[in-house]
Amino acid sequence: MIKSTFYNLPYEKRRRVSQAIVCEFADASDEKISINRIVKRAGISRGSFYQYFDDKVDLIEVLLKRFIELIIEDLNKVVKDSNGDVFYIYEELFNIVTSFSENETYRVVLRRLVRNLRTNNDLVSEFIFNRFKGLSEFRGSFRKFSRDGLRYRDNHDYELLTQILNGILKNAAFNYYVMEQPLETVRSDYKRKLEILKTGAVF
Repeated sequence: MIKSTFYNLPYEKRRRVSQAIVCEFADASDEKISINRIVKRAGISRGSFYQYFDDKVDLIEVLLKRFIELIIEDLNKVVKDSNGDVFYIYEELFNIVTSFSENETYRVVLRRLVRNLRTNNDLVSEFIFNRFKGLSEFRGSFRKFSRDGLRYRDNHDYELLTQILNGILKNAAFNYYVMEQPLETVRSDYKRKLEILKTGAVF
């Protein structure tokens, strides 16, 4: 678990440590993440590292939080501009997620994260929901989505709908970042899936 000493660091030092972790995941293979290289990049001691983190799993949390922060910044604007239209928001979420590829470091890190999310789905899901504490603000944005115009509005049905939408988005991210399919191909298939879900598959 990430320790409070990390969050209590001055912003610039915390940003430097976070960026060192991002760069290490971009440069190293998944099996060879080096704490020594991270502390060297960040300009901290190995002892300081263990004052901030328990283990390497915490580094995944740092990465996830970094991307979630970037997504939320754009997501909140989209929610406001669209009056909470669920399907429009998910179209824009695709654009937000794929825009990270414009940064080579982020592109490589996301490829590894998405691949691990897909390969170790049960393990990562358990981590995200039982250990990772960075989703509260993300869920807060989702609570701003409007249910107006939806056929199924009760809480359970709405939760099922968002699970389906999240699965479609995750699959698109996998196809783009890991399978390296062309962006326009992935975008077209993604939008078609949203359209099928929105309009229904039967007469």
